[in-house]
Amino acid sequence: MSRLKEFKSTSYLKIEVLNEIVEGAERVVYIRKICIGNPVEQFITDSVIRIPIKKKVKEVKVKIKKPLRARNEKGQFIKNDPSTPENEAWVGGKAPSIPKPKRKRKSRIQNALTNLLNND
Repeated sequence: MSRLKEFKSTSYLKIEVLNEIVEGAERVVYIRKICIGNPVEQFITDSVIRIPIKKKVKEVKVKIKKPLRARNEKGQFIKNDPSTPENEAWVGGKAPSIPKPKRKRKSRIQNALTNLLNND
């Protein structure tokens, strides 16, 4: 209807919507324009307006599955066979990388105290 708001009747032009049909991905509107403002120049015009229908697309969130260890019927872990190119030990992707533990650093005060104790 946003495009039809442009075609409002005025004091000299009367607009009638004759029919509205949906064809495929378009809305087809049949309009009649009648000029009534000028008595010398009166006319009637029929026109067709095709308005594309915009489909709203839903956003789909894809959940990324974390790789899981493969298990046999007994529930035990399956080890990887190095002779094959794929990794049989993990289902759903590559094996996750193991993060390196962060190194704990001593503060300046602790360094100064250990230096004093070692020097004595």
